[in-house]
Amino acid sequence: MRIRNAISAAVVVATATVGMVTAVGGPAQAAWVPPFRKCTSFDQNGFKGDVCVDRVGLGPQEFLGQGNIQEFPSKCAKFRVDVVDPDGTAVRSVNNIPCTTGAVGTARYLAELHVNGRAYARLVSLDSAGNTLLSVNSEIIVSPFDNH
Repeated sequence: MRIRNAISAAVVVATATVGMVTAVGGPAQAAWVPPFRKCTSFDQNGFKGDVCVDRVGLGPQEFLGQGNIQEFPSKCAKFRVDVVDPDGTAVRSVNNIPCTTGAVGTARYLAELHVNGRAYARLVSLDSAGNTLLSVNSEIIVSPFDNH
């Protein structure tokens, strides 16, 4: 029993020492926050694709709203991409993007109090008269620093 306890204690001390040497010996690095993404796919009224919101950054969080279009109807004139506060207020937009397939727009927004650390992206398509043909929201993404 004493031998097993002695071995266990030695392993704990060795592990702690290696951890301390690694922590002390290595350069100081900030914690890396990987980008996170929430997307919503759609296939409706001749439109097919997805709308996504990304959260990136160390410290201050930046929200990115963007769309990816696979198909669109001929009456589509332009797209708009918004980053939206959960109360529905568009806080940043990229507008007048001609209808095309592939990536459309990147609305960038640095998180501040009025997005409450949460946001989603909205993709809107308009015809040449300015009528809404499509409006699709991504899921809400939350900043890790949000206290709500």
